[in-house]
Amino acid sequence: MTGEIPPEIGELAHLRGLDLSHNRLSGEIPPELGNLPHLSELRLSGNRLTGCIPHALRGVDYNDFEDTGLPFCQP
Repeated sequence: MTGEIPPEIGELAHLRGLDLSHNRLSGEIPPELGNLPHLSELRLSGNRLTGCIPHALRGVDYNDFEDTGLPFCQP
């Protein structure tokens, strides 16, 4: 996949896991992903993402945030 992560994913209220790793995604991680109350797994490494990881995603139990090379945004 290429392009930016669609912010509309943040409207998928029952989403529990999202693996977008190892694509050619670019741009920033949409803060709307922090609106997902049941999200427990998020994989984003291996892309060309920029910016920072939205603070609201800190509570995602299973993630590969360290491998993205991005810092967390300030709260």
